[in-house]
Amino acid sequence: MNTIIQHFGEKVISELEKVLDEIFIAQEGNIGEVIETLDDVFCEYGCKIIKHILEESDDIIRVSEQRKKNWLIKQRNMEKTFITKFGEVKYKRTYYDSKGDKGYTYLVDDCFGIERYQRMDDNLSSEMILNSKDHSYQKSADLAVKKVNLSRQTVKNKIRKLGEIDNRNLEKIKERKEIKRLYIEADEDHISLQKGKNTIAKLVYIHEGIKKQGNRNKLKNVHYFSGLYKNVEELWLEVLDYIDASYEMDKIETIYLAGDGASWIIEGLNWLPRSKYVLDRYHLNKYVLKATGHMPKERPKLWKALNTCNFDETAKILNTIIKKTEVDTKREAVKEARKYILGNWGGIKIYKKDPHALGCSAEGHVSHVLSSRMSSRPMGWSKKGADQMARLRAFKYNGGKKIDIKEMLEKKKKVKKLEIKTEKILSEANKTSLYPNSKKTIPVLKKGKVTGLYKVLESLAY
Repeated sequence: MNTIIQHFGEKVISELEKVLDEIFIAQEGNIGEVIETLDDVFCEYGCKIIKHILEESDDIIRVSEQRKKNWLIKQRNMEKTFITKFGEVKYKRTYYDSKGDKGYTYLVDDCFGIERYQRMDDNLSSEMILNSKDHSYQKSADLAVKKVNLSRQTVKNKIRKLGEIDNRNLEKIKERKEIKRLYIEADEDHISLQKGKNTIAKLVYIHEGIKKQGNRNKLKNVHYFSGLYKNVEELWLEVLDYIDASYEMDKIETIYLAGDGASWIIEGLNWLPRSKYVLDRYHLNKYVLKATGHMPKERPKLWKALNTCNFDETAKILNTIIKKTEVDTKREAVKEARKYILGNWGGIKIYKKDPHALGCSAEGHVSHVLSSRMSSRPMGWSKKGADQMARLRAFKYNGGKKIDIKEMLEKKKKVKKLEIKTEKILSEANKTSLYPNSKKTIPVLKKGKVTGLYKVLESLAY
């Protein structure tokens, strides 16, 4: 191993010396060119080193006496192309047939966690998926790897393979907190579908109140939930699960649920214990403007009635506006505003009755979390793609990182292997198993001088 590292090191240095000589002889160039050169050289030799490690490991396995006891060589020099951050790695390995009932496999791929039909390193897959939360699928691929031209469909397929991201992320919750008041805000974004229709991506976020950060307000310990959620009960069950895992439920005196009065938001009151509804002032203002747009002098009166929680006066002012409105279409708009305002009276009066009720910033959060990626530019989504992207956006704002996506992909692999193993047990076609548990069938490899590479293989104990 030390010899090969020295060999590649000398090659890299030699290559760099040639390029740098050309720059200095020409007396032109800049640091950007040097960085690009380094990137090209490192990528080229990164691929060569990976190829060497895989093929050298394959040789070690092939001559192992322990391998010979358990596996027969079926075919040698089977080529595989594997895409990494460095670029394409083409290597050759040996195909084996088990002497027992473990089926056929490539032992070197098993050692390094490369699945039978896997064509891309999980780190690269994770980076493309992470990029897609902020960029188009094509740009996500281009940013992740420069040496290979990957299509937008590749990124889309990787996201599909990842599956549905769980918004709760309960595994990272270490202990329950005791708080008296919890705040939940909700709103939705209208997403254009590929077939010309629209769908709704729902956004719910939980926080513990507001704190000052400089001249701005910031939500304390905010956590996001997003997706299409055709069944709204699933959304509120997830929210309830998260609250139960994160907080001592018995210690919470009030849960404030803020929104625009949509039925799916009001449904949350049926799931959240000791909850109170708070109407989003942004939407209240929209309907006040709708009712008084043609009679601006009535607007201060209406706001005074609203801010003093005078239901009768509010109804009286709205009825007066309706009587004075001559245009039928405008009259209907005022009636709609009256229905909205009086129908959400409980969410309006709470601002005066309860000093702990806060304003709602859901409209801004929808714009920031969802619209900026999903609806602010003309694009069409599939329902599956819209749901996954909404979840990815929530994942981002919940502090999700590339390592988290990689762990999700690894879990998918384990589930897949378990399913295949179960199918194998239930069927008589044992020889067709794609993923034998080779680590239990061949003990530690020992061949010649013990080097770094041998120690790596030894630790894998395939």
